[in-house]
Amino acid sequence: MKRIVMTLWISMFLFSGLLHAQDTLNEMTGRDYRRYKKKERKEANAYELTENRKKILRLVEDTTFVLEADKFIGLRGQAEPISPLTNYFAVDGENVVIQFSFDYLAGKNDLGGLTNTGTIVSYLIQSNNPRKPILVLGRLKPIPGGAFIPFELAIQDNGSARFSLMNKSGRQLTLTGRVISPDETATRLFRK
Repeated sequence: MKRIVMTLWISMFLFSGLLHAQDTLNEMTGRDYRRYKKKERKEANAYELTENRKKILRLVEDTTFVLEADKFIGLRGQAEPISPLTNYFAVDGENVVIQFSFDYLAGKNDLGGLTNTGTIVSYLIQSNNPRKPILVLGRLKPIPGGAFIPFELAIQDNGSARFSLMNKSGRQLTLTGRVISPDETATRLFRK
C-alpha cells in the first residue's frame, strides 16, 4: 500500500511539473516571444561585433591588413564606385601599397591603374572607447621620394572603414570599404 501511495505522489509531483512547464511555454507567445527572440538576436549581434573588433584591432596592431575599397571620394567631393578587387590600401609591416584603378583611365600596371608604394613613418592607434571606431593616424613616405603624406583610417566594429589621405592644401582623397586580413583578400597584387 505504501508503494502505491508513494508512486501516486511521485507521479502527481512529476505530472504537476510537466503541467507547469506547459503553462510557462503557453504564456510566452505573441509579443513576449518576439521580444525574447529580439533580445536573443541583439545579444548575438553584440557578441559578434566585439569578437570582430578584437580581430580587427589585432590586425591593425600587427600592421598586416588590407582595406578593399568600394568607393572613391575625390578632392572635390565627387564619389565614384570602384571595384574592391583592384582598389585597395594594403599594409604589411612598415610597407604600404595603395592601388587606384578606374574604368576610364589606362594605368601603368596590369590592373589598369596606378600602384603607389611607400613606408609608414608614424603610426598611432586610438581604440580606448569601445563605442567609437578604431582610429589609426599616421604618415606615409612614398618610395620614389617626396613629402610625407598624413593619413587617417577609421574602422567600425563590423569591418567597414574610411581611409583618407590629405594633401598640402588640406584637401583629401578618401577610400571607403572593408578591412580584412591579407589571407582573406581577393586582390591580386597583395595575395601571399
